Amino acid sequence: MSPGHVDLRQVRLICAYSLRNAIRTGSGLVFVLLALFFGLAVANAVISPFEMLVAQQAQGGEGMPIAVEKGLVDRARPAVEWAISPPEVDDPVKQQAADERTQRWVDYVLIERPALLSAIFFVLVFGMPFLISFGAFNQTSGDIGNRGLRYLLLRTERANIFYGRLLATMALTVVVQAMLVLIIALYLGLKVRVYGGWEVATWSMQGLMALAVLSLPYVAVCAWVSASTDSAMVSLVLCKVVIGGVLLSAFVGSHFWKPAYMLRYALPWGVQNRLLAPGISSVGLSIGACVLYTLVFTWLGVRTFEKRDL
Repeated sequence: MSPGHVDLRQVRLICAYSLRNAIRTGSGLVFVLLALFFGLAVANAVISPFEMLVAQQAQGGEGMPIAVEKGLVDRARPAVEWAISPPEVDDPVKQQAADERTQRWVDYVLIERPALLSAIFFVLVFGMPFLISFGAFNQTSGDIGNRGLRYLLLRTERANIFYGRLLATMALTVVVQAMLVLIIALYLGLKVRVYGGWEVATWSMQGLMALAVLSLPYVAVCAWVSASTDSAMVSLVLCKVVIGGVLLSAFVGSHFWKPAYMLRYALPWGVQNRLLAPGISSVGLSIGACVLYTLVFTWLGVRTFEKRDL
């Protein structure tokens, strides 16, 4: 595909139309509702135990919420360590260095940053890829099946259609994530009040950045899958199989053969948690990796879309 096939004006028009249409269609509304429901359910599951303990021990003085939060942090530490720790290696020196990096990371998200918000973000980072497919599975597959794209092809190129719909899906995903993070941040800052407003605001911005950057490659994967089939339902199933299958294969396979753990790098599963890591270099490398994944999957998707029968 040559760059001459892309008309930025037409891409912008298709993106704007697709974005408006996505909000009106069933799949777009389902994604919005599922994403908000999932995010708020996660926030409620994390924040409610804290609020209940504070209410039960309200007579303990002003410092009690901080003490309760510290107790929850101590209980959450093993789960966070398990989620972010790399696989064990045979070399004791390398293993010790990995353990030290893991401890530094855990201290950063649970002590230096608002712990309740960190716990919410880690769950969202894990669950968001599964939710994204509900909003991104039908970028082109439905119209391929009903031959609706033939009318558009009289006025524009295939690449413009693909990129316009891809950008619209990415925009919708990021907007929904921004709404979700804003609601959670406002609740923590105005209702819970265990953290300073600046702490909540800055960590919320980084969490939103992590979710937004993470969503790009998964939307691109779904665009590739959608361009490969002419059935919206088949596209949805395939998106779920691809996204979940990579993680499951890596997790199960590593129990029988340790190098199978590397299968998770076929998708951003292997780097996405590092979007919440300490240090600009780690975050920057993770962002770069997600951008590279996005470019590769987008190229595969537009290449498939250019060649298939519409």
